[in-house]
Amino acid sequence: MRRMTLLGVLAAGLALVACGDEGGETAIALDENQLLGELTSQEANQVCDDLEQPMKLAKADQCDLVGLLNSSGIEECVAIWRACLISANEPLTSTRCFTYDFEGCTVTVAEAKTCLIAMAGTLKALSCGSDFDLLQPPEECAGVRAKCPSLLENGEGF
Repeated sequence: MRRMTLLGVLAAGLALVACGDEGGETAIALDENQLLGELTSQEANQVCDDLEQPMKLAKADQCDLVGLLNSSGIEECVAIWRACLISANEPLTSTRCFTYDFEGCTVTVAEAKTCLIAMAGTLKALSCGSDFDLLQPPEECAGVRAKCPSLLENGEGF
């Protein structure tokens, strides 16, 4: 259960910005010290656009996560990982950005970006042999968890 909770928190952040808005490039300059809850719709979409590439997971990384979430041991995880890799589909693709989770958030754009990029780094480092007793949400997310838990709790799109 602990494994699912920890991976769920990490994956929720990934689902949040797995893909930018469908409206195209917004290309506006953001004040990194601005609070997420005070962003305009256009600025919120820019945050998603800015995070799209740093948070993008290679298919092998996505398949590692799918294997870990759906197995009880290394051998089963590797089998799921292999089947995922040969599948024609991207297993964790999301088509929207969950900017509604920004409402009321008192973390800055910079804090949120740092946390979400660290979460992606944690996901990229996982493998079927990962030790879940050592896995914790990244330290960079402590402020986000305290000030804007909804940003990390959204599991939609996953």
